[in-house]
Amino acid sequence: MRLLVLTNLYPPQNLGGFGLCIQRLTQGLARRGYQPIVLTSDQPYLGEAGQDRSVLRLLELLGSYDGGLSRLSDTAEEERIRRSNGHILAKVVAWQRPQACLVGNLDLLGPDLLQHLLELGIPSIQHVGFMGAPMPLAEYPTHRHYGMAFASGEVRRLLVSQGFPVTTQPIVHPPLAADTLPAPATNRQGGEALQIGYSGLLMQSKGVHVLLEACARLRQWGTPFRLQLAGKAFSTDYAQALQAYVVTNNLDPCVHWHGFLEEHQLNSFYQQLDVLVFPSLHPESFGMVVAEAMACGVVPISSGVGGAFEVVTHGLDGLLSPAGDSTALAEALRWCQMHRVRVKSMAQRARQSATLRFTPARSASLLDQAFRQLHTDLTRTQF
Repeated sequence: MRLLVLTNLYPPQNLGGFGLCIQRLTQGLARRGYQPIVLTSDQPYLGEAGQDRSVLRLLELLGSYDGGLSRLSDTAEEERIRRSNGHILAKVVAWQRPQACLVGNLDLLGPDLLQHLLELGIPSIQHVGFMGAPMPLAEYPTHRHYGMAFASGEVRRLLVSQGFPVTTQPIVHPPLAADTLPAPATNRQGGEALQIGYSGLLMQSKGVHVLLEACARLRQWGTPFRLQLAGKAFSTDYAQALQAYVVTNNLDPCVHWHGFLEEHQLNSFYQQLDVLVFPSLHPESFGMVVAEAMACGVVPISSGVGGAFEVVTHGLDGLLSPAGDSTALAEALRWCQMHRVRVKSMAQRARQSATLRFTPARSASLLDQAFRQLHTDLTRTQF
């Protein structure tokens, strides 16, 4: 089946986990026989575009993510970009003649691009990977060849509560990088110190400051630890505030800043850890880094907000700690440092859980079923 993938950002140019999710879903569908062409933008400030000839970086964004989110204020330029993107989409569709379309994040592309796509009659599924609807309820497409898939049950419940008619539409979890899981960690540093990690954007809503506050408490309590921080700064001011906090509270010897890590570097990062902290303050659609760490045999400690609650079963394959409560998080970390045998057992169950629930093959199979159901429904309505 010829597949068009329409999204604003696509790896290796990436910001957060949603771009990786769409890439992995695309690769999973390709392994099921789909022939994908990706239509996206080119954002050099996010790194090299890569050499994949099936990725067409032809679209323009109505703003930028460089240094934080900014939108165009020039209405004439915005109108030019909208017309150009619509023309490019029509040309790509005419050239590729796709039989299906996977729609990702259309932020800074505009809702009219989805409307253009649906007017061309292509069966399309939009993967909703954020805690919020991708459009107002009044703009929800009524086309029979449009559907949604959700990163978690919590995302779907949210849209149902807002009146969207999506009760029966599928949950397709963001998948791991491969069906074959990485080898369990064997290179963790020994000794007493608990190896703690964080991977994700450095932004306030992610709660990185809460993790640093918890680490300051561990230091006060005399609990030995090492904190590894991996991620790109979404806000320069916030990143500087985090660094200042580390210096002020004498955490420098215990904290290592890795910066942004490419996807192929993440397994090595996770394999250094005993626990990975996911301290988000605002509801998340899923929590891909949690699933990735679990696959490497790392125990997650999650705030469990939004769909992140569905990834971890407290006390079985990870721990839940209330969002924003640095004292509770510090206590959970101290418990892990004091109960290494139980943490090791929990890590084994975390790996097993990831194996069962989050493989690319499973997610691609669910998407494939959804596309085929759309085609079946369309065929029935034609008679």
